[in-house]
Amino acid sequence: MLLDNWQNVQNILVIHSGSDRNETQILLTLEKLRQLQPNSYITLMGSSHKINSYSSWVDEVFIYEEIGEKFVNPEHELALISKLSQGSFDAAVICTEPGESPYSLAYICYLAGIPIRIGRSQEFGGSVLSKSIKDNS
Repeated sequence: MLLDNWQNVQNILVIHSGSDRNETQILLTLEKLRQLQPNSYITLMGSSHKINSYSSWVDEVFIYEEIGEKFVNPEHELALISKLSQGSFDAAVICTEPGESPYSLAYICYLAGIPIRIGRSQEFGGSVLSKSIKDNS
């Protein structure tokens, strides 16, 4: 359904960069991931006020308060890339607001060595996303 090699995914990072208005999308995403990969380890990354209510769906919560901010501090970005690369993630699912580009977060995941990067987008971003889901907003 998502990708041919999805059955090999064991360690998944879900990034929630949107606001609480996007609650339905993140809940459906987490539910679908659990159905597709019931034995996978799922880490949810986002700011504390956005992700605490979803912690029952995931194995680990990674608080990153700057998730909704534009990436402008190279030291923070390098630290995030290092932290994500240590997580040895097989895939990243990037949940953004409708119309919001997933590409800055996808590029961070690319630099962290995460091979599968899935996000919702209207624009073309090259191969930064492994799988782009059409944004119907």
